[in-house]
Amino acid sequence: MIHFFFCVIDHTFVSFTKYVIISAMKEKKEKLANSLIFMSPRRLIRSDHFTKKDVRNIKYNLTWSFSLVYMIIAAILAVLMSALYVFMSINSNNQFIEVYGLPAFFGLITVIACSGLSVILTVLSRILKDKKKALILCRIAGDILYIGAATYMLSCIFSDAQMGFTANQEALSASIIFIAILALIQPMNWIDAAILDTLVSIGIIVDTFVCLNLFQMGAVQYYILIAIFFLFACYMVVSLLFYAESQRYKQVLENERLHNRAYYDNLTRCKNRHALSEFLNENKYRWENKENINLLIVLFDIDDFKKYNDQFSHLGGDYCLKSICDAIRHEFPSPSLDFFRYGGEEFLLFFELRNIEDAPIMLNKIKESVSTLDITAPKGAPKQMVTISVGGLLIRNIQEFEFENEMKIVDAYLYKAKNAGKDVVCYNGDLIN
Repeated sequence: MIHFFFCVIDHTFVSFTKYVIISAMKEKKEKLANSLIFMSPRRLIRSDHFTKKDVRNIKYNLTWSFSLVYMIIAAILAVLMSALYVFMSINSNNQFIEVYGLPAFFGLITVIACSGLSVILTVLSRILKDKKKALILCRIAGDILYIGAATYMLSCIFSDAQMGFTANQEALSASIIFIAILALIQPMNWIDAAILDTLVSIGIIVDTFVCLNLFQMGAVQYYILIAIFFLFACYMVVSLLFYAESQRYKQVLENERLHNRAYYDNLTRCKNRHALSEFLNENKYRWENKENINLLIVLFDIDDFKKYNDQFSHLGGDYCLKSICDAIRHEFPSPSLDFFRYGGEEFLLFFELRNIEDAPIMLNKIKESVSTLDITAPKGAPKQMVTISVGGLLIRNIQEFEFENEMKIVDAYLYKAKNAGKDVVCYNGDLIN
């Protein structure tokens, strides 16, 4: 029902919003027009070609970025409301309940409690390392803050009617201010916003008619107009927030795409030679000033790859390259793995080791992870399945690392492995097949 309601609003205002924006703008008018009417993720996906995962990330980013806003607003509300209650209780003979009524007192206590709980949940979300749980806490904190403010507003309407003040312009102005506050502290999850905004609008109308029957409250029509306007205001606020975050996220995606194009091989998803240069520059100083670290450099080559390309075409060769790289990444899933495409079918890996006895074991794991793949070798190959030859060099005195010199050595080890019959590992000059 809620989704249907917002779809009706969506399609009702599409033409009007587009007309206004297109009339006001000449450049990028259609794009912005679409963006301003995408409260639902369905429209967001369609307007800017985001995937469902992108939309989920946009919602998460909004929730997380607004967590600090929620915390600050909640803290201010808790302090101000507590100070108001204390001031009214001790500064005069008039008690808070006598001046504002019992419903307003109930709303005051509710907003203080909800604001305090919202602050606690937001602080916990900042402490938690689990992002998913942190985002859930942020979402709950925003909902609780919103519910507290809404409860206070509805309580004040009822209390004003009870005390005979509701027909006054001051009471109506106060309600409009509350509506503006609620519109600006929208929960950053669109489902939460849709449900809570609808419930608040219904609550305003129900509250108003109850007050009309009980206390003959005036200005009923104004409150009904406020309730209707509130939905539209919240709708536009959330839409604009989504628009701003989606544009920022799109720029992040574009930067990521450019970075990947510059630093990664498109086929194998390994880092390229440009990334290798930056990797060496970034790590050289660290290696030279780090103790008890041994560096294992691995260079491997796919055996008889030219024959494979000739027999199975370049598409087959692409599949072979990708499968081998995926197999090695699966074998070494650690994010510390630095994996580079050094040449056509040559690949370079770096491992930082504390135990030098692990080096030959890792080299064999690399070779075996490829040998077990179900990729038929070309005719004339020594094995039925595609294999690789591996050269490995362990550098113990890492402070004297020079890449060009070390690569000449590891390259010689690789060719020694290939000349030994292929599908062989050469580690520090010794064959360990």
